Amino acid sequence: MSARKSGSMDPIQLPDQDQIRNLSGGYVNSRRVYKESSIDDFTNAVRPNFDSAAPIKVPERTEQNETPLDEMDKLIEEEKKKQQNKTKRRGYKVGGKYVAAWLVRRIVIIAVCVLLFAITFLPPITLSTSEGEVLSGDIFGSKSVSQLRQEVLANDFVYNIDAMSSELPKNYRVCTVKIDLKNFSPYKVILPGFSVVTSDVMYKDKIISARLDDGECEISPFSVKTVTVEVLINVNELTTEQFDKLMTSIILRTNGLRKKLGPISIPTVPAFVFVSDSLEYNLEA
Repeated sequence: MSARKSGSMDPIQLPDQDQIRNLSGGYVNSRRVYKESSIDDFTNAVRPNFDSAAPIKVPERTEQNETPLDEMDKLIEEEKKKQQNKTKRRGYKVGGKYVAAWLVRRIVIIAVCVLLFAITFLPPITLSTSEGEVLSGDIFGSKSVSQLRQEVLANDFVYNIDAMSSELPKNYRVCTVKIDLKNFSPYKVILPGFSVVTSDVMYKDKIISARLDDGECEISPFSVKTVTVEVLINVNELTTEQFDKLMTSIILRTNGLRKKLGPISIPTVPAFVFVSDSLEYNLEA
């Protein structure tokens, strides 16, 4: 039996537990170390400890010296300049800034439209001059009061026909006001006459009517014309001072004002005129 044992291979034997316990390092030892530390982790990874870590200083960035542009950079710079030049060409320089061309065009179009509207629909410049007087003479002539009333209603722009109540010629005065009409448009202006809008409230019941002395007038394009407006007043119970105050407080307006371009007639906004304070109307004239 002994000779057989020495000449043959030993059967497989269990590992010696004492030898295993004495092994150092490796998987088994690491597992034992973690188990002894009450840590259930089998990754065998090293855990960093930041408590004693030294701060790391990040080096400051320093600007490098400018290097000459290569060909690609030059092309990029040239394209940028071209785009800036295109922006300038699409706009107009106002002060130190460029205004977009579309905005400039819009402003110009609006300005032209406003100018055309003003030229077409606004009245000529209308100003009272310092010329005016009280006309002497019998307004009745051979007419009766009723006949004169009918004539006034037919030919004048009536303010208050009831003010024509007296049959005495001395109770009426015709006062004139000269007005400059400045037509700065390419249209011919047609003016049928003027009417009284208002006056001092103390004497409003004394105004009868107003009219142009020569009837309807025409004003040529780009010209100035002076017309005379006649105002019929009932002066009964008025003093010279009251009479003058009445006349210089009157506001006139155009009636039927229109512009013509060939056969086309265009109604316009009426013009208002304040009788000049520099005028003096004497009741005894």
